[in-house]
Amino acid sequence: MIKTTRRQFTALAAAAAATTLLGAAAKAQDAYTLKIHSFSGPQAPEAINMVLPFIEAVEEQSGGRLKMEFYPSMQLGGSASDLVEQMEDQVVDIIVAIPGLTPGRFSGLEGMDMPFTNVGTSQGQTAALLDFTNKYLLDNEFKGIKILHMHGTDAAVIHTTETQIESMDDMKGLKLRAPGRYTGEAVKALGGTPVGLSLGETYEALERSQVDGMTINWAIMTPYKLQEVSKYHMENPLYQNSIFVLMNQDSFDALPEDLQKVIDDNIGFDKSVEIAGNIDKLTDAAKATISEEGGVLYSVSDEEIEKWKEAVRPVYQIWIDEMDKRGLPGQEMFDDIMALTAKYGRPE
Repeated sequence: MIKTTRRQFTALAAAAAATTLLGAAAKAQDAYTLKIHSFSGPQAPEAINMVLPFIEAVEEQSGGRLKMEFYPSMQLGGSASDLVEQMEDQVVDIIVAIPGLTPGRFSGLEGMDMPFTNVGTSQGQTAALLDFTNKYLLDNEFKGIKILHMHGTDAAVIHTTETQIESMDDMKGLKLRAPGRYTGEAVKALGGTPVGLSLGETYEALERSQVDGMTINWAIMTPYKLQEVSKYHMENPLYQNSIFVLMNQDSFDALPEDLQKVIDDNIGFDKSVEIAGNIDKLTDAAKATISEEGGVLYSVSDEEIEKWKEAVRPVYQIWIDEMDKRGLPGQEMFDDIMALTAKYGRPE
């Protein structure tokens, strides 16, 4: 039997501790790569104003130890409706998406997208959106998910190819691109037929007269050149979409604490609201381009819009009932949507 003296034991223990510390130090210096998959293209406002600056900041502040590979326009395959599953299965680490792309998955958040419940500006809508999410949705729809960013788009309106819509009567029989269940329900309530199309499919569908128009926000029009295949642009705000950047919580937890801090330093309420302010600057520029290229911008009367608001009220109840079925306080949540958006600037 080989005996170990106290001095030898102390030396061995010190060596083992040093090895452990060296291993931990080496691990702390390891490089990590995260994959980001997006439904929209590199020219989209969310890419230019959030994703690309975020990547640049994180890579610089991590000293190059945290790399991010950005795959826009569904370059890694699948459809936009697969993004959440890809993130949850860690096929990718981070996704850029909108709630309506995955029907039923983010129904609570889709409540913020319903027509005539919105602030009208990206900055105001973003603040309301974040408050609402933090209060009601973190422990259910976003369980196991780290929210890196969230914002409301600028105002979405109706754009058509041949029909200048002046009343609900003009909506009858029109096929309109509508993202999300509740936006689609609103189009139906107004007399139109909703058609589910991704951004990438919309230009061709309009060009081939497969649809008569679309409901979409101003800022996305020119990056996708949608003004080339539409003529009439109603300026009355209809709704606002939510866009989020989500990370698999396990992917985040697997990073060393110092790299987690780098990510956390570049996200949060104030950062999202700041980015939304940049989105708002795109609205007037888009309108100017559309007008210069021959688009007809117009508004319908306030009296007509009041009729539209009345027509879509049943859509609110559909959403409230859906929340109740999920064990959430539907009416309370709807009342809070209206209170929060009013707080942040929704016109009465």
